[in-house]
This record gives sequence, C-alpha cells and structure tokens, in this order.
Amino acid sequence: MKVYAFDVDETLYLSHGPVQWQALVALRAEGHVLGLCGNWAAVTLQVPEWHCVLSFIGPGLIGTDKANFLTIIKQYVPAEEHVMVGNDHSLRAYALLDDRRAADAAGWRFISEGALAAGGR
Repeated sequence: MKVYAFDVDETLYLSHGPVQWQALVALRAEGHVLGLCGNWAAVTLQVPEWHCVLSFIGPGLIGTDKANFLTIIKQYVPAEEHVMVGNDHSLRAYALLDDRRAADAAGWRFISEGALAAGGR
C-alpha cells in the first residue's frame, strides 16, 4: 500500500490540472491511501463524495506548511511508499508553492501531475 498526497491547484482537473478525479478513485480502489496537500476546499466543495476517496486533507487545517504536513503524515501513516503528486517548478513557472521541494524535505517520492495523468505511478 502506498500513500498519495495530491496538490489541488494546477494538479487536479477540477482545478485547472491534468489529473482526473477518476484517477484518484482508481488508486483508492487499488487499496492506496489518498489525501490532499493543498487547496482542499476546491475538492470538498465540488465533489460530494470526496470523503469516500480521501483519508486526509490539509495542511491549512493544522496550521502548517506542506513539508511539515507531509512529515506528519509519513510519521503516523506507515506505508511501503509515500508519494506527493503536484507541481514541479523546474518544469515551468507556477504561482503556487513548489510541491517537489516539499516532498523532498519530507522524504516523499515526487511525481509531477503530468506524469501521473500520463499513467505514471
């Protein structure tokens, strides 16, 4: 089992990104733990059954940044691997925080939103 944390803005399709909600549903059906690490309200307000797919949302709810939030999840949610899906500033300019750097700081593997949308895991 893997733990996946998804950025929302410019990552998920419902917030101008390439990753379709169905990709999250499929990962959950495979037995992985999923959560949001970013603008979670964009999901909870648009997807009525979000709680059937996601196990955690943050980091704003606990008043911390992405790197610390990912560190906390990794500490208390054991898994074979922890994977952050989001924006990589080295690929193009983003207005939001660099998810790759947050993943690296927390010891998570990073995959870009485009790579996951193309079938990467």
